[in-house]
Amino acid sequence: MTPSILLYTKRTSPRLEYIAEVVFRIILGIDIVITTNHEQFSNSPGFNINYSDDNIPEADLNIVPHGLLFETDIREQSIEMQEWKKLPVFFVTNESDITFDLLSAAFYLVSRYEEYLPYTPDLYQRYPEKDSLAFKQDFLSIPLVDLWAMELKKLIVSKSTSIQFPEKPFKFLPTYDIDIAYSYVAKGWERNAGGLLRDLLSGKFSLLAQRFNVLTGQQKDPYDSFDFLDALHDKYQLTPVYFFLLSKGGLLDKNISVTHPLMRSLTANTSNKYTVGIHPSYQSNDDKEILRREIGLLNTTKSRQHYIRFELPTTYRNLLELGITEDYSMGYGSTNGFRASTSHPYPWFDLESNERTSLTLNPFSFMECNSYFEQHFSVDDAFQEMIHYADITARVGGTFISIWHNFSLGSDPMWKGWKEMYEMFLVRTSLNHKAG
Repeated sequence: MTPSILLYTKRTSPRLEYIAEVVFRIILGIDIVITTNHEQFSNSPGFNINYSDDNIPEADLNIVPHGLLFETDIREQSIEMQEWKKLPVFFVTNESDITFDLLSAAFYLVSRYEEYLPYTPDLYQRYPEKDSLAFKQDFLSIPLVDLWAMELKKLIVSKSTSIQFPEKPFKFLPTYDIDIAYSYVAKGWERNAGGLLRDLLSGKFSLLAQRFNVLTGQQKDPYDSFDFLDALHDKYQLTPVYFFLLSKGGLLDKNISVTHPLMRSLTANTSNKYTVGIHPSYQSNDDKEILRREIGLLNTTKSRQHYIRFELPTTYRNLLELGITEDYSMGYGSTNGFRASTSHPYPWFDLESNERTSLTLNPFSFMECNSYFEQHFSVDDAFQEMIHYADITARVGGTFISIWHNFSLGSDPMWKGWKEMYEMFLVRTSLNHKAG
């Protein structure tokens, strides 16, 4: 069977094979075969892309290589920005049908090449978004690799009527991080007594009354939004993923005890209704044995790092070794946007070992805590932000993954209006896009 697209290169490489899979098969949904056989390429009846600096008259499209895909080391790259089809581009060649090496540029962004280079971590020991090319060049808010692929698709269609690209429907995947399942209940008398004393000494009498009412069963815990979410999922036919923090506790890992009957019941009931994943603790990134223990507490192959703290390639290698096959951490824990410049789930490429892995990365572009704590958005601003990320993801046929926390969707006065905003978004999504 003749492939839809045949790509010629003088020599292939793991990097080239990987990014061809991402751009053509995953983003565009079309088959591609790579060949180093000049004669096979010249005689192919399909659509032919010449990825070399040779002049081949039989080629339908020419892309001159930058060279990154044939390197095996990791080094600082010289990047100069230009524009193509009103989109920012780099690794410019100016010698072909496409004025830049789209495949090398896409690889640089999707592989998170820059995160393997030296950097100064932020307060939470993470790669700072302000160091990224996407932030510096102001394209963090768009899935740039997806948009390049859409322009490539237009170019191919303009040159061939025989190529049929599938229509890729928009997908919406709501996800929830359960960092602190309950504000008051199930925390034990010591923690609650300390909280009561703090509220009393600081004059926070409304919180004091709230804590007392919750603990005496007169009021629902303000972080308990689980019934509310169940109703939303039923109403809008959603299939969410819940990520549970199941640490032994720590300064930044403050969920209730995993051994408490209420926590056991919550994880069990949620697992019976939905897909669940582990939310590895902040401290687990420093100790693989802690990570091993936490993963062992849930029957899952899905994961998202607490505080979105991960380090390439170490964190992903540890997850793979411990049986995780899908990670949902590809985004920033400080600002919203497309960290890897794509909205499509894709396989992780281990740049140090120079190989494609079996770990699937599911990038998210919106987290309500980023909007609230870091970007200081109002409810209305955050609503418009969600709409932006959903709409631009729909435009490229990707998957819009959002992160919410149970505490922002409960009755805590701090989050007044946010649960209503979330349902407004779900109404709009159900009307304008196919959610699922």
